Amino acid sequence: MKQLELTTKEAVNYLKENVKVHDKIIISYNRVFAEGEVLNMDFSEYFGEPGFKMLVSLDESQIGSTVEIDIYEFEDDIIEFVHYPKKGEEVDVTVI
Repeated sequence: MKQLELTTKEAVNYLKENVKVHDKIIISYNRVFAEGEVLNMDFSEYFGEPGFKMLVSLDESQIGSTVEIDIYEFEDDIIEFVHYPKKGEEVDVTVI
C-alpha cells in the first residue's frame, strides 16, 4: 500500500484526479467515517462556484445506503482516506 502525506489542497486534487466511479474509498472528515463504493463524481457548478461532490454507497450502513459528500465544503475537515482503485495500487492518504 502506498502511503502519502498531502496538504488539504493536494488531497482534494488527488480525489479529483485519481478516484473513479466504482472505486472503493474509506474517508474520514470532520466527525464522519464513510466506507463504500464511489457511485458518482459531480463537478457541476453550484451558485456560480465550481463544485465537487462524491456519491458513495456505504458498506453495511445502518444510517442509509448512500451519502453525498461535498468535498469542497468539507475540504478543511478531511483527516484521511484510503483509496482502493479497481486497477492499481491502494493508496493511504493522511492530510497534514
